Amino acid sequence: MAQDSSVLFERHVARLLLVLYYCGRPTNSLFDAETRQTDSIWQLQQFDFWVREPGHLALALMSLPPEQLEPQRDLLRAALDRMIEDRRANVRRVPLPGAPYNILEDFDFSLSYLTSRALLTDRPSFTRSRASMHQIVLEAGGIEIVHKILENCPSFDWYRAQSETIAAFFPLLEKINLSEMPYLFPDLSPALAASVPLTPYIVKRYHELFGESVDVIV
Repeated sequence: MAQDSSVLFERHVARLLLVLYYCGRPTNSLFDAETRQTDSIWQLQQFDFWVREPGHLALALMSLPPEQLEPQRDLLRAALDRMIEDRRANVRRVPLPGAPYNILEDFDFSLSYLTSRALLTDRPSFTRSRASMHQIVLEAGGIEIVHKILENCPSFDWYRAQSETIAAFFPLLEKINLSEMPYLFPDLSPALAASVPLTPYIVKRYHELFGESVDVIV
């Protein structure tokens, strides 16, 4: 059992490294190698939520104003097709203990683990606001591990594709109020969305948005 827990934690940390990489902005400098910086815990938690909850991501993307989606319509279609295929929006879900009430992960232990191994630099802002500046820097060693994961672990290609999609739409996604999840209504509530497969709802809205049916077992 201890070994299983260790493997699960390693997979969790590997996923978190990808989140830190794609959520962060490049911060190259004259003296440092490539690094990536995220400016608040809240931003990191939001990005991670969309990675862990592909069904929520699909529904949220389709709820955005069409004029904002039009420039990246092809990217949106490809992302939705990926999440619908083989019911991946359900299968790839990573709910937290206590859902639907706990939707944002407490990263204290995970970030401390990465910091202790010099893969991450966490620079608190000394304020209590989750949205305040809180520089979280994925250091060169962490980026090197991300590259190794992407090169040698095909099972993490899903997280890469999801993270790239989220990064492309994040300026829109981060404006969504996750305490209310307005993109779920009128078909779902946050509590219901935590306990039922979301693929049927995604397929229904896909048809409404694109005028096309999707052949998938829901």
